[in-house]
Amino acid sequence: MDEQACLGLRERKKIKARLAIERAALELVLERGYDGTTVEDICERAEVSKKTFFNYFPSKAAVVTGRVSEFPEAEQLVAMMEAHSEMCYLDVLVNMISADYTVREGDEMADLRFKMLRKMPQLFFRGQRDLLNVQRVVTEAVGTYLEAHPERCMMDDHSASYEALVASSAVTALVRTRSMQHVFYEEPASAEETRRMLAEYLSR
Repeated sequence: MDEQACLGLRERKKIKARLAIERAALELVLERGYDGTTVEDICERAEVSKKTFFNYFPSKAAVVTGRVSEFPEAEQLVAMMEAHSEMCYLDVLVNMISADYTVREGDEMADLRFKMLRKMPQLFFRGQRDLLNVQRVVTEAVGTYLEAHPERCMMDDHSASYEALVASSAVTALVRTRSMQHVFYEEPASAEETRRMLAEYLSR
């Protein structure tokens, strides 16, 4: 067998193992719930070792949500806000972050994930540590951005650091709402529409 054929075979084996892990994880969470499913359970169902599992996914939460990339660093969020200065900075952040949490239909794994998230929407942000990390990074990024661009502040009577703290809580709520819309509704609202909708709701 030539080198190119070997590479093709190895790649197919990798894809097969990854899909087996994803399928096992999603099926088990649907059957037993998130807390009732362990990495060991997933490995047993997928017929892989724990080492193989962690070669593909950093955690149980990653395989369940389908989010395997690390959360962006504050510098990346600042750069994105700088690049889209014509938009409300909250909308820029929500667009960037919710892209990682949005589930789209179209294949077997996506359909299983849709089914799971409709049943357990709380899994969009799984774990207090994940949520705290999102808020920490967003707070740092917004604080840095507003210090450099005080004209973009939306809270005139407060400091940039205070607004950054409020913004981090707002962003996580907006990302949750928008991501859940992708699961429950065929035409989810845009980041701007979601922000205005929540503002209207909270003003009543």
